[in-house]
Amino acid sequence: MKNILFLHVGAEMYGSDKVLYQIVTGLNPQKYHPIVVLPEHGELENAMLQAGIEVRVINYPIMRRKFFSIIGIFQYAISYLHYSGKLRKLLKECSIDLVYVNTIAVLEGVYLYLFSKTPVLWHIHEILTTPKAIYKFTSFLIGRFDNRVIAISNATKKHLIDSGFVKSDKVQIIYNGIDNVDVDITKNMRSELNISEDSFVFGHVGRVNVWKGQEDFLQASIPLLKKYKKMHILFSGNAFPGEEWREEELISKINNNPDIRNRIHYLGYQRNTDKIFETMDVFITSSTRPEPFSMVTIEAMNHSKPVIAYDVGGPAEIVEDKVTGLLSQFQNIDQLQKNMEFMITHPDVVTRMGENSKKRIDNNFSISKFNTQIDEICDKLITKN
Repeated sequence: MKNILFLHVGAEMYGSDKVLYQIVTGLNPQKYHPIVVLPEHGELENAMLQAGIEVRVINYPIMRRKFFSIIGIFQYAISYLHYSGKLRKLLKECSIDLVYVNTIAVLEGVYLYLFSKTPVLWHIHEILTTPKAIYKFTSFLIGRFDNRVIAISNATKKHLIDSGFVKSDKVQIIYNGIDNVDVDITKNMRSELNISEDSFVFGHVGRVNVWKGQEDFLQASIPLLKKYKKMHILFSGNAFPGEEWREEELISKINNNPDIRNRIHYLGYQRNTDKIFETMDVFITSSTRPEPFSMVTIEAMNHSKPVIAYDVGGPAEIVEDKVTGLLSQFQNIDQLQKNMEFMITHPDVVTRMGENSKKRIDNNFSISKFNTQIDEICDKLITKN
């Protein structure tokens, strides 16, 4: 039995959180014993414990914007050294065979690479574009202090290599997978949201932050909501702790449109995403920075929903233009709006694209393929060591 220590960025149930859950619950229990270390308590921890996974909570610092100042860097460095030492002790106590860092934001993996003989695997779910210095710095660390890197898309791999610090042959692309049988299509939220069955609903699911594109979606939707009286839009997602002001700002912009306010639904964080995807007719992903992958996009497609996405990053690799959805020029809100209107006026196309979406997920993004690839890369690193 080989012991794998997983380090992660939080304890919620967004994209990379769900991927981590899939990884640890999909490992061969005859070969591997996962120990998951989280920086906080939360829903992910509870799900892990219910699945019989060993979980530890150690409040190590996460590289976030709040540390991007002289005082912040000093505070981060002190906390980093303290908790990295604790993690190193944990490696020895648990006889860890592999350290699996499931994010670019947990730099404690560098410390463990330097001060232990345990191989380190980085699973990169992010494309950092700004600040550029942080992009270069983290790319240097990953390129210098790793045994292997997993990138979740071609876009993610290219971004790492373009830094000049990460070699192409050290990066393996493994697309996220989804359990295509674990979908509840029997329930939606239309009744509780007072949305009629013949209304047309566009939906956006994602963290409320600086780049997920809720404002682009809202801006594209407002003229259409005024034109099409049976159109609704919905948002699902919340902000990072300490950034609740982003949600308040979004709600304020929604409330600035009193004539259509009753057809704009802000749901906050919702645990049951099946109900959300079943409520909508078309899924929108409009991130204003390149998405590394977009787990919610394949979740929507798994619910037979066509997708309108910006033609950049992971969604551009997932969505087949005019087959499973429509791609819009990056940050072109007018084109995003035109593609939305096309969907409203062509319900037969929506149905056909939705069926194609489900087929694409079944054929290309299965959880079994994902688990097999993860098993293989872990086995190679542990055996090589």
